[in-house]
Amino acid sequence: MSSSKPSNYVHLEAASEWFAVLSDKPISEADRRAWQQWLNENEAHRKAWQQVESIGVMFSSIQDSNAQQSASYVLESGSSMSRRQLMKGVLGVTGVAALGWIGWNETPLPRMASAWMADFHTQVGQVEAYDLEDGAKVWLNTNSAMNRSYGRNYLGLSLVTGEMLVQTQASSDSRVLSVSCDHGIVNSGRDLARFCVRQLSNKQAILAVYEGAVSLTPLNSTLSKTFFAGQAVAFTANAMDETQPASLLYESWRNGLLIVEDMPLANFMAEIGRYHYGHINLDPSVADLRVVGTFPTHDMDLVLSMLSKSFPIRAKHPLPWWISISAA
Repeated sequence: MSSSKPSNYVHLEAASEWFAVLSDKPISEADRRAWQQWLNENEAHRKAWQQVESIGVMFSSIQDSNAQQSASYVLESGSSMSRRQLMKGVLGVTGVAALGWIGWNETPLPRMASAWMADFHTQVGQVEAYDLEDGAKVWLNTNSAMNRSYGRNYLGLSLVTGEMLVQTQASSDSRVLSVSCDHGIVNSGRDLARFCVRQLSNKQAILAVYEGAVSLTPLNSTLSKTFFAGQAVAFTANAMDETQPASLLYESWRNGLLIVEDMPLANFMAEIGRYHYGHINLDPSVADLRVVGTFPTHDMDLVLSMLSKSFPIRAKHPLPWWISISAA
């Protein structure tokens, strides 16, 4: 039987091994010479090294102190795993497998890299608030990232991934506040406004306006449309859907709550799951139950208790990181 691995898999695997060796300080002169000899042997080795090095740089660029503390915990919690073993595991799973079997550009890794290197980013379950110029404020939701840029006539925010809620103040400043994402650009002008931009997939984004008015222009369109308080729209880079009422869901998370207004249980569990690590296994027989209510984002046990009292369902924890929900 022929192998499903591509011909360059061996080179990628060797490159990840060498990256792990060179990441394990101090580096011996013998290791450095051996790596250089391997690198100079042929072009395939050099290409594999460039690919794996790009992933290594991505991980070493994490600046978030909490992420660094988590990594330190892994290394210092009594495990015999060395830095070299950790790097080999990271590169082997996320680098070689992804690059060798399905290709860098077709995986979530580029977006992950952009998020980790962004000006502001949050971890799973973390919500952060940031004060900007002219009294503007931004809340960044769980597992989200954004960049900030300045100009004489604008203040720019770029949502890399996830979700942000923006609150602007009325100002005589000539600059406008602009929020961009993969699918379009939102301009708030100089008047008071509060709006959410949500980008949780590569396919579309959502704009929800809660105060004032903002304009939206899809990335590949010259058509611009103004949306007012109470309105929301899903959009892609090419078009905007029909205007809908703005759901309280896209604003309530800043206070640690999810206000749900008639949502299928399957959708709700996916929503609350964004704030927690682990896997939620939902029986299809209860997936269409309609959820209404206000739920805390950071207390999964309380959420499951509330749901069990409202619906004929049973929630179990077969493993600490696995929740199983079935019909009672």
